[in-house]
Amino acid sequence: MKRGMKQALGVFMALGLCMSSLLFGIAQPVSALSLNELSFSSATLVANAGGKELRNSVDDKLATEYGNKIDVNNTNIASFRKFRGLYPTIAGKVVSNAPYNEVEDILAIDGLSEVERDRLQKNIDIFTISAPDPALVEGADRFNNGVYK
Repeated sequence: MKRGMKQALGVFMALGLCMSSLLFGIAQPVSALSLNELSFSSATLVANAGGKELRNSVDDKLATEYGNKIDVNNTNIASFRKFRGLYPTIAGKVVSNAPYNEVEDILAIDGLSEVERDRLQKNIDIFTISAPDPALVEGADRFNNGVYK
């Protein structure tokens, strides 16, 4: 019985091999289309919002101090990269302990060393504060927003 199964399997595999070589081994005629043969209409698609400017909460926030400073309630760790000595350790502590009521509250984060507190104090003018915006702080985006440079 085993010998018969092995023979049947061998015949089946041989037929499969033959069929695949017949189907894929023979060159098929192909016709390529050149881009010169394509024609595009000159119509322009314009989005219309009923005469209103399209904006969202993030656009509104970028138009304020948030666009120029680090908003400690709405930032992510990566935004600290451009400031020497703040990324990644201090940035992680600031982001993990948000939200804050005042910018100076970051100086009272539990677990800050004196060196870290001094660095924050020296850079206190780069920070601002606003109410947390769900579009900016939901999920794990504050720790890894997927933007890599």
